[in-house]
Amino acid sequence: MNDARHSHGSCLRSRSPRQCATLALMAIGKRDPERALEIARTGELTHLLRVWTMARAATMLARLDRERAVQILDDAATEARRIGGSDPDRPRAFLAIADALLPIDRARGWDSVDDAVRAANSAPDFTGEDGQLTFRIITKHSRSINQRQTADFDLAGIFRDLAKDDFERAIDMSQVFEHEAPRSHAVIAIALAVMDEKKK
Repeated sequence: MNDARHSHGSCLRSRSPRQCATLALMAIGKRDPERALEIARTGELTHLLRVWTMARAATMLARLDRERAVQILDDAATEARRIGGSDPDRPRAFLAIADALLPIDRARGWDSVDDAVRAANSAPDFTGEDGQLTFRIITKHSRSINQRQTADFDLAGIFRDLAKDDFERAIDMSQVFEHEAPRSHAVIAIALAVMDEKKK
């Protein structure tokens, strides 16, 4: 069994980044968290795609093994911290982790949002509404860029959820944003959450 795993991992390491990205997306689409985690562990992925894959896998596993899901998200946070400080992918990564953490560990989910906010302050190009996975494939002979939209990296859903949990705290957190675009998107999301509650 261990030999089979080792062989499979070696096979993954021989794949191109684009192939690994495709395999990760397929594993998540098929709701196969173990395969997704294997790809995240041994495949050649960008930091953001690795974090996203781990976060989605943790979400799938949370109902059966909450403790393991939280540990996976801790590992994802370690990966997120490897992203450069001014890279907008850094706050996106922490938002993906927060999105997975909030339903299973509310306190740590808030902490991850706080990490995202502080990362956003160091990333002027982060707007909070342009969430997408970008695969940049650069070889000796060619370059290609592939993109996939995902709401997991956007502020709207996160801050609407936070506002329903603790309105005052969500407002306070939105004011920590130093750049206008993410701060505005967070405030609008909170306002929409209030409107939803009033309609109910």
